[in-house]
Amino acid sequence: MILKEYQSIGNHQDRLNFALENKRELIAAKRDFDHTSKAFTTSPQLLKHLETAIKAEPDQDGVYKIVGNAIGFLDGHDDVSMKGSFTKTVKETGKRVKILRDHGRGIDSIIAVNKGLFIEDVDIETLGFQVMGKTEVVGARILPKYDPKIAEMYADGVIDQHSVGIQYVKLDLAVNDPYQEEEYKIWQATIDQVINREEAIERGFYFPIFEQKLKEISAVVFGSNPYTPTMDNKSLASDEPSNDTQPKDEPTEPKSHIHRKLI
Repeated sequence: MILKEYQSIGNHQDRLNFALENKRELIAAKRDFDHTSKAFTTSPQLLKHLETAIKAEPDQDGVYKIVGNAIGFLDGHDDVSMKGSFTKTVKETGKRVKILRDHGRGIDSIIAVNKGLFIEDVDIETLGFQVMGKTEVVGARILPKYDPKIAEMYADGVIDQHSVGIQYVKLDLAVNDPYQEEEYKIWQATIDQVINREEAIERGFYFPIFEQKLKEISAVVFGSNPYTPTMDNKSLASDEPSNDTQPKDEPTEPKSHIHRKLI
């Protein structure tokens, strides 16, 4: 209920005030909620990058690499996945993670065989965002064999966005305001990981996710984190994963102090 009330607040300052006043309850609600990334909020600049479809080539066995989540992107829910947040779940769940369409729950929602999860560092530009540097991605090697139409859409590059079904385990609130001493320390410790940094500064806060459980990866039309494509098998850094299921600071200028209540 508190999440619905929070999401209904459109103004960033009002949403920040609500988050500070209800920090413990809001974090608990985010932790208990099964998150699926269906809706997203972005800017025209980001939408420009989405207009270019990514047509990936499978390997010789018909296996594609898909990105389920890209670390460091502030999404429409004010959440940012931190580096290492998927490491534990990838080791624990592996090939048991289902590959679905639109976060479905029926047997017929399974569209592909999960050939193994991976965590890799990739150039941010390969995800469609014009920023230099690298970021961490979590994804899967998949074989789309259960539905001929789905296989054809992957082959044609029609499916170029993916989304994860996740549950947060460890998260906190980061605020760009020195008067919020605890939250400001978290901001300073994490802001350098936020790729769309200007958007984070404009909002003045976000929820860094330090650990999360990966439940499924879905093919979608749009995700809350739009940088989740089907990748060419040559476009990732290496075919030898560092963490997968195969064998094996400077502070930013704070915004004006609009809230003084400490939690």
